[in-house]
Amino acid sequence: AEARKNPAGVAELAKKNSEDPGSAVQGGDLDFFGRGAMVKPFEDAAYALKVGEISNVVESDFGYHVIKLEAVRGGDKKPFEAVRASIEDEVRKQLATKKWAEVAEQFTNTVYEQADSLQPVLDKLKLSKRTATVQRTAAPGATGALASPKLLEAIFANDAVKNKRNTDAVEVGPNQLASAHVLQYQPARTLPLTEVRDAVRQRTAAAQAEAAARKDGEARLAQVKADPAAADLPNGLMVSRKGGEGLPREAVDAVLGADARKLPAVVGVALAGQGYLVARINAVLPRDLKPEEEQGLKAQLGQAWARAESEAYFDALKRRFKVDKKVKAPVSEQSAKP
Repeated sequence: AEARKNPAGVAELAKKNSEDPGSAVQGGDLDFFGRGAMVKPFEDAAYALKVGEISNVVESDFGYHVIKLEAVRGGDKKPFEAVRASIEDEVRKQLATKKWAEVAEQFTNTVYEQADSLQPVLDKLKLSKRTATVQRTAAPGATGALASPKLLEAIFANDAVKNKRNTDAVEVGPNQLASAHVLQYQPARTLPLTEVRDAVRQRTAAAQAEAAARKDGEARLAQVKADPAAADLPNGLMVSRKGGEGLPREAVDAVLGADARKLPAVVGVALAGQGYLVARINAVLPRDLKPEEEQGLKAQLGQAWARAESEAYFDALKRRFKVDKKVKAPVSEQSAKP
């Protein structure tokens, strides 16, 4: 009723009242979508509207919806061969999105419902497992799931450590979910000097070297900032998220985070164990996406949207059935073997 009284205020209503984490911040905007992308009750209601119309309340597995149709595109008749490739790409994308959502839901449900072991989900989805000794913080050089702060936090939660239950499914990367099961837990303890003497010496030497490198690097950074054009720097590199020219992630982040409105820009960043980087950014070029890269990004966005809908659905179920899971992680530094 409020939406129909003030159609222009639908976005504000969505921001205030929507429980969908994926679209609420966008004022409920779902962007353009084709048939098969939404659950059937939602899709049927949306396709029955004319531009500018607002639907009645629509019920789906994800809750209740009020839909306003903002725009329609497509529908022009073209020869089949002219659109065949785009149709095939769209179908593949939709199938991949749907398949990912199904597998993600199966994974999430199985590790939660059969929480005494990871073996059921491994057998069901034909997945592989990794065994590793981890601490609360990621080890230097750790990659993938073992570098995820969210997963490490879940591993050291009481439910995993004391009750020996699987962690919840955790998103550890684009289109990547992981769960862990603690096999052995070692509380924090004070090691005797004989066990740590060499390690302490190495860490002390490394810390002193890093401090010296930082001091020299910051001095060089100040010098280059004072006169960027006159700075004598090595030959330039083209740096992007896709290809960092072998630079560490911290260096790529620092370079791409520079203010592109003030060029040349100069940034500096300490690189753990590798010294200090001073970089001068001479130009910022627009991203040149190939068609297949653009399609891949669209597929990732679609899959992220599917995950968000699944998470919203499970959150709604938890609220409806009053599920309240309280977890308090151990406060000291520990190691565990998931």
